[in-house]
Formats: sequence, structure tokens, C-alpha cells
Amino acid sequence: MATNNSRKTKAERVADSRARARQMQEQQRRRERRNRTIAIWGTIGAVVLVVGLVIAFVLTRGAQDIPDQGQAASSANQQGGVVMTGKTTLGEPEDKLGGEVDTSTVNVPEEPSDEQPESIPGAEEPADGDPAQIVIYADFNCSHCAEFEETNNGYLQDLLAEGKATVEYRMVGFLDNPGTGNYSSRAAAASYCVADEAPESYDAFVSDVFATYSQKSGAGLSNEELADIASAAGADVASCIEDDTYRPMVKYATAKAQESGVRGTPTVFVNGKNWAVDGKDQSFQEFADAQMGDE
Repeated sequence: MATNNSRKTKAERVADSRARARQMQEQQRRRERRNRTIAIWGTIGAVVLVVGLVIAFVLTRGAQDIPDQGQAASSANQQGGVVMTGKTTLGEPEDKLGGEVDTSTVNVPEEPSDEQPESIPGAEEPADGDPAQIVIYADFNCSHCAEFEETNNGYLQDLLAEGKATVEYRMVGFLDNPGTGNYSSRAAAASYCVADEAPESYDAFVSDVFATYSQKSGAGLSNEELADIASAAGADVASCIEDDTYRPMVKYATAKAQESGVRGTPTVFVNGKNWAVDGKDQSFQEFADAQMGDE
């Protein structure tokens, strides 16, 4: 009878069983490692998501917490504008706000127009013998506004010094961004603090804040830095800035600008005419001179 040489010995069968067992154990370990890795990265992803949501909440809370109603700036008119009659003097608003503003009463269009406004409230041809009226809608975090200020500040100062024009700033918070702590509105609110408490420092403060734009590249300033600039200009308004005293005022002024059809900054009117509409091919100084008859 022939011997079956393919038949495994008992020792070989035991060795095979042990090899299969080791293979199964290794496969099980791999599955466990893979499951642990998935669980770890899942946990990390959840933590990152939660941290991101917390950061987003903290950054945006400042804007969400600003009420519609709040203290009105005594220096501001019904549109939220502050009028300079000289380098260190502000005009008394003819249409002065009451003690409070209420943004909920402003009719902001649900579908704003893409067209430039041809007119705005409170901007018109002056009476004979009266100075020209220049109205500037601006945002402290707007690069074009900073460029406008750098290019035209000396010209505006000359007009004020010669009594040829008044210059009205209507500061808005169009470019609020959680990443800057809503700098546009904070800086605008700080300007109201200066206008109300140290009007002689208002022009210097506005100019000095705009001058920081190129240094900060749109990152904005902290409240402490804004207070330092105000202090250097002669205004001690740190508590007013820190307390967000005029943030509702800025919210109101921004809504009034939107109600008037203003969609971007700078938007500049001279004697009731919009530079972007009536002076498209002119520099601001050429346009302003033309409106004042100084061509």
C-alpha cells in the first residue's frame, strides 16, 4: 500500500494552527488600531469644531449685543453727521438728535439699489454768502477712505481755514468684521466720544486714525490704541470708548446712510451733488472747486 506523502504530520498541523491564530490576532490588532485612530481623529475634529464655534461666538457677540436704542451724540445731526466749521470747531446741529437714537425706526431697504444716490438728506446748495457744504460718508477701515483723507486733508483744512466750506463726516460701520472686533464701528463710536467731549480734537483724531490704516493693513486698532490716539489729540475719552457709549449711535448712523441709498465709502457730496455721479472724470479737488465756482 502506497504512503500518502502529502499528509501533514501532527507537528506540522500544530504549526499551521498557531500561524493562523497569530494571523487572526494581528488582523484583530490592526482593526483595533484603525478604530482607535478613527475615534481619536473624530474627537479632535469635534474639539476643533467646538473651539471654532466658541471663537466665532466671542468675536461676533460684540456686534450682536449692541442694542438698537442708545445714547445720541450731542454733536451729531439727524443723519449722524458731525460738522466741522473750522479745524478745531464743530457746528451746532440745526436738526439735533434727542437724548436717544433708535435704529429700529430707520427704514433700511431690503433690496438696496446698486445705483449711486443723486441726493441725500441734509445736503443741498447753500444760500448765497454761506460756505459750501461738503459731506463725507466714510468708514475707518476703508482703504479708499484712508487714501481720500491722505490726499485731500490739506485741501479740506484750507477750505475750513478760509471759511469757504464746512466739512461733515458721517462715519459708518459698513466694514465691520469679527476678525477686527468690529473695528469700523468701534472707531466711529470713538470719534463721537471725541466730538462730544473734546470737539477741538475731533479733526486731529479723525486724521490720525485714518493715518494708521497703512500700518495696520486693515487689521484695525484696539480700544486702548484708539484711546491713546484720542489722548495724543487732547481728548481723554478712554472710558467712553471702553463702555461702547456710542455704538448704538454708530448703528443708527449706518442705518441712516443705508436708508439714504449710500452703499460704499467714501461717498462725497459737495453742495448737494455726488462726486461719483457729477464728477466721475474729475479729482475731488477739481470737482469741489467747480461746485464752489473756483475753477
